[in-house]
Amino acid sequence: MERPNERAYEYIKSRILSGEFHPAERLVEATLASKIGVSRNTVRKALQKLESEKLIVIENNKGASVVALDMSEIQQYYEIRLMLEVMVVKDAAERISDEAISKLEMMYASMQNLSAEKKYDEYSAMNREFHNIIYSSSEKNVAVDMILEIKNQLRRFQIRTMMVPGRSDNSLAEHKKLLDALKAHDPETAAVAISEHIGNVYGTIEKFRLLFS
Repeated sequence: MERPNERAYEYIKSRILSGEFHPAERLVEATLASKIGVSRNTVRKALQKLESEKLIVIENNKGASVVALDMSEIQQYYEIRLMLEVMVVKDAAERISDEAISKLEMMYASMQNLSAEKKYDEYSAMNREFHNIIYSSSEKNVAVDMILEIKNQLRRFQIRTMMVPGRSDNSLAEHKKLLDALKAHDPETAAVAISEHIGNVYGTIEKFRLLFS
């Protein structure tokens, strides 16, 4: 059975990442406690954990609010992520096992179906698993930890990028290029593929910035 602390944490975090709780929105302990069915102290502990993950900010006399990123900050996150991802993907391309490749192929097939059915929540979840397989194939563990922390900040934008016309098709093509490079154990081509993918995701956010404000 899920503990109250975990329930409160997951309830708030999922709504931040989905965009239901908007950037700069104030999070009122009493209101959250009533909705979740836990104590204010439990909500307070959940908020403290989310602050440590840089998803919210807690200010004296003001309480908690969702972190709001401006385009400059988003750009910096993507620039840092790109450098780290290139390092990790090149390493993974040299080490990835046949078993991991088979998993990626099955995930890619599922992503094709989910995209066709416009199940973007499920597509995004499968997308994360696809990349996690790549991360687990690399020994650049410090870089992977940093990537996951950055992606935690950027995840709230991911589903919305899929709603931009044509983005789902482009996303699939980008993942196919990456998959093919990994199957060929070609680090340089894999680096180009992941660079194009991350660049295109950021480009979508920049071009349609009103959708992400």
